[in-house]
Amino acid sequence: MLMTDAEIRQALGAEKLRIAGFSDASLEAASYDMRVGPRLLISSDEAEIDLSKKGSTTIKPGVFALVTTHENLQLPNDIAGHIGVKSYYTRKGIVMLTGLQIDPGFEGVLVVGLYNASPRSITLDYLAPFCTVEFHQLSRAVEKPFISGDEQRQGYIPRADKDYLRTLETQSLSDMSESLRKLTVDVSSLASSIKIIMWLIPIIVGVGMTVVAIIAKLK
Repeated sequence: MLMTDAEIRQALGAEKLRIAGFSDASLEAASYDMRVGPRLLISSDEAEIDLSKKGSTTIKPGVFALVTTHENLQLPNDIAGHIGVKSYYTRKGIVMLTGLQIDPGFEGVLVVGLYNASPRSITLDYLAPFCTVEFHQLSRAVEKPFISGDEQRQGYIPRADKDYLRTLETQSLSDMSESLRKLTVDVSSLASSIKIIMWLIPIIVGVGMTVVAIIAKLK
């Protein structure tokens, strides 16, 4: 069952659900908006960025990034979470590359994978709401709750995630994005050409019928 804002508050008050760094402004009608945390790693850079000091950073077109949430979650064994990127960023071309479900028993910051699929650089500001989490009350507690790693519980990006991000061939992904853009332009041009042809067909047919009629009269 999807939890409402009042039910989320009640679970927080009873310390059944924990959101360290909770902000009342981030609580929505049936979800909570997670904010950009301090740790961010971009596939094109070697060093991890501290957004709490830098304030903001840009993700260039065709680039992957890993970002931690400001909030630290702790889910009981009978509550699961569903995560999604806020529409503000999806409209700008950000694609989330993270599993949609947060399993019961999870503890720690969320490490969210992002990909800039747009042709423009996109800015991420520290503490800006960038993804939303829905909480679902389960009918009973799970038998095998999720066990989080120490790094995530302590607010860090896991080393395995860092290593994987650095192996991505971001240049080829950028090329793919450019190819898709060109394909979109070509399809648009083709559609325009088809419209012109469809507009000319009645004229061509009409001229042809007129010529045939003239030839018939001459005979």
